[in-house]
Amino acid sequence: HSNLVSARLDLRKCILLNSSSTNPTSLADLSEPTAKFFMKAPDNNILEFILSKKVVLVEGDAEYILAEAFYKKIANVAPEDSDTHIISVGGTSFKRYLELSQLLKIKTAVIRDNDGDYQQNCVDRYSEYICDHIKVFSDRDNERTTFEICLYEDNKAICDDLFGQQRKTLSVKDYMLKNKAEAAFLLLQKKAYALCSPNYITEAIQWIRE
Repeated sequence: HSNLVSARLDLRKCILLNSSSTNPTSLADLSEPTAKFFMKAPDNNILEFILSKKVVLVEGDAEYILAEAFYKKIANVAPEDSDTHIISVGGTSFKRYLELSQLLKIKTAVIRDNDGDYQQNCVDRYSEYICDHIKVFSDRDNERTTFEICLYEDNKAICDDLFGQQRKTLSVKDYMLKNKAEAAFLLLQKKAYALCSPNYITEAIQWIRE
């Protein structure tokens, strides 16, 4: 069936079977705000998430564009061939998915920016969700605030070579920050084989495969 079937349902009225269990699971305990979030959500990630055995949640388009390439390079296998799905949740929606993950026992790795405060944004914010099958990964250096900064700092020569000659006023790093998806797509097309994955992304992929 199309995943549109579940797009407007109140999940609290659903009984689900997923790959993590042979027993049906009720979502009656899902909080009302989370149930309403998925009823109003414009995307259809919910069924893909529910039916997954393992999930890597990423924050935005740039991470999503490069995540599969990093996964293949680190694991030497495509994510879909190892029962793993990569889903972009568009910023601040991680907690909604983690609430589902708690109920359904889906192994879930969150990859997000530290936004200048690793402890508050990546540790304290998710403390109530962290367990054996849920973990949050982010760069611990508060100066490396976003994925683009980490990507640039870990791949300076590649990024300078690809984007440097085209820049007139912006630095390469600033260009990547202002053109996140476009820069990530060009890196995927031309330099994916040579890119170094930021350490926190490598850690997330290694953990999800354990």
